[in-house]
Amino acid sequence: MKRNSIFGLTIAFILSLGVFGIDAGKSPAHASEMTPIDENYAKWLIRVRALGILPDTDSDVNIGGAAAPAAGLDIDDTYVPELDITYFLTKNIALELVLAISKHDVEGTGSLAGTDVGDFYIIPPHLMLQYHFDMGNGFKPYIGAGINYSLIFSEGNAAGFNGLKIDNGFGFSLQAGVDIQVRDNWYFNVDVKKTWLNVDAKTNLGATPVRADIDVDPWIVGVGLGYRF
Repeated sequence: MKRNSIFGLTIAFILSLGVFGIDAGKSPAHASEMTPIDENYAKWLIRVRALGILPDTDSDVNIGGAAAPAAGLDIDDTYVPELDITYFLTKNIALELVLAISKHDVEGTGSLAGTDVGDFYIIPPHLMLQYHFDMGNGFKPYIGAGINYSLIFSEGNAAGFNGLKIDNGFGFSLQAGVDIQVRDNWYFNVDVKKTWLNVDAKTNLGATPVRADIDVDPWIVGVGLGYRF
């Protein structure tokens, strides 16, 4: 429910920006401040965004060789800077590469609630195939679908745990966003992605092995500024 609310609020924000952008586009002063982008040569769009990476975690845990349905592992939210590069194959179709590094804590839930398990770093590049709509007046919403490969490294152990290891994994993503031209080649951007990612994790609580199958499934919400050329 929490993640769905975030998604709904983000989409509502995108739509409200669209209304604002369209209304603003009717103003002569606004139109005189911006130079339309020639789609025939403006192939590249580089953005810097602030990301909220919000895992929607679910897990199956095995402790000491036996299923532990009352126990779970959770991965916390984090907020990081991000760089993304978009290349337009046609006026409307583009490829986007998303690059970021984030750090997350792993915490226990259920019977393990209040337990710090460890932490890890992740590089989760996304390659998205997008369709961009041109609504006029510098308002350009888009949708996309793609894949990501999550490279997980530098796992650390909390007190009482040892040997934390989380496997890398492939995921599938869907995306919706909007670019709003603010001046000449500059665009304000709002973007939301949903990624489905499953990983296996293992650690030891003292000498007792703990194994988990984790659906990370993060929402990735970004706000930033882009330059098209």
